[in-house]
Amino acid sequence: MKFDNYTLTVLHRLPLFRALEPDQFNALVDTAHLYTLNEGEFLFRQGDPLNEVFVDIKGFMKLFRLTPNGDEKVVDIIAPGSSFAEAVLFMGGQQYPVHAVALKPAIVVGINAAQYEQMLRSSIDLCFGMMGLMSRRMHWLLNEVDRLTLHNATFRLVIWLLEMRCSDAACDRIVLDVPKHVVASRLSIKPETFSRILKRLTSQELIAVNDQHITLLDVAALEALVRIEL
Repeated sequence: MKFDNYTLTVLHRLPLFRALEPDQFNALVDTAHLYTLNEGEFLFRQGDPLNEVFVDIKGFMKLFRLTPNGDEKVVDIIAPGSSFAEAVLFMGGQQYPVHAVALKPAIVVGINAAQYEQMLRSSIDLCFGMMGLMSRRMHWLLNEVDRLTLHNATFRLVIWLLEMRCSDAACDRIVLDVPKHVVASRLSIKPETFSRILKRLTSQELIAVNDQHITLLDVAALEALVRIEL
């Protein structure tokens, strides 16, 4: 399939494809699929056969599972420029372990999983690239387990706010591209608790909330809260 230059650039930059030879990359792109999703549309459901790994080009994707009582638990929120489902392939999985749904209109590229796996088996460099990606994700998951089991809801929300800032040290504004209840689920916080913490931080003049915009008024004080909890 023929993709525009922006999509090809996003694909080229990903660790998944960085070690590919040009002919390997082109072969993957030729068999890839482009999915245009409406808000609330499923890309795949838990238990579906794992036929593709994916790259989010535009919009946000929500990965979630349903608890036995039917509650939704957000596992991850996938931002544009990120890949997902490759870890399942790397571990030899045959099915998607989560649901994937578009939070907003989204564009996603699906890469043939069997074709990519065959390339992995034939390229040491590509395997090392995948191992590096998995190592970073494992480190991230360990941090997540630590936060969810050892720290309270305020800590989880404050650390998330600090991490959502752009890389510029002077940046103090966050735009919530996804609904607040989705962020709350991602942080394992009840929506009413999430709102209550935001109100408390606002009353303490640490942040200011205006619809989907959150301004960090006192970054030093927020960082101090995290250090106390640690």
